[in-house]
Amino acid sequence: MRIRWCVPETLINAGGDNLLWVSTGSHTDFGPAARRHYSDALHLRDGDRLPNADHLAGVAAECALKAILLNFLGGFLNRKGRPAHVGAPSKNSYCHLPGLWDDIGATVHGRRATTFVGLLAQQNPFLDWDVAERYSAGTHITGERVDSHLRHAHAILEMYEHATITGALP
Repeated sequence: MRIRWCVPETLINAGGDNLLWVSTGSHTDFGPAARRHYSDALHLRDGDRLPNADHLAGVAAECALKAILLNFLGGFLNRKGRPAHVGAPSKNSYCHLPGLWDDIGATVHGRRATTFVGLLAQQNPFLDWDVAERYSAGTHITGERVDSHLRHAHAILEMYEHATITGALP
């Protein structure tokens, strides 16, 4: 039996001894994902589970930024299902914080969304956050750090929610 891979979502019999993974469509929806991760981060913070709260605060911020990119800045999902934009700073843009902050800032530069542009012009509050820290023991993560990341994730989520309601970034 031979298995060929496309987007691994549904396995079908392609005839004979061949099985084929085919895509049934993308389940990517960064806005609701951002809300869910943020809510979970708050619950973890309340339970003093700082490493996981910090991780999810960063993931929430990433998802909210990606939702803004896709819904309000002309971004799209590329063939690999990753966020992209014709004005991308590089082919590896729009992956994870902290780099995502600068990538979005370069994309939004010159637009009328002055509040959002102003937020991104500030020093990146996620410079000390790394998605790979999910593999760490987390003993270096403090309550102050988590609270800072939660505050900034909340600010980005507020911008996304505002744009969703009004149709434009503030």
